[in-house]
Amino acid sequence: MRYADLSMMAPCRLSCAGLNSEHWLLTFVEDLLGQFRASGDINFEAVQRLLQHHQQAFLKDLETARRMYRTYPGLFQQERYRHYNESKSARA
Repeated sequence: MRYADLSMMAPCRLSCAGLNSEHWLLTFVEDLLGQFRASGDINFEAVQRLLQHHQQAFLKDLETARRMYRTYPGLFQQERYRHYNESKSARA
């Protein structure tokens, strides 16, 4: 399947759609568009492989975060209180 208009889609248009620049979907779509630009073709299997790759990366990062939280629980409590106090003072 060929979609000529996809190659013209800019990352800015995606980030302006209300997604945080660190959101996984933005990176996924940018990677998908990169593959399309390279081959000129998108198929279900390629999208599925790319999605599985992003899922594996997410699960790996999640496991690392869980290990960090178990190893350094005080660090995360301090950050939570700091953010809470910052948002509290911003509202005042």
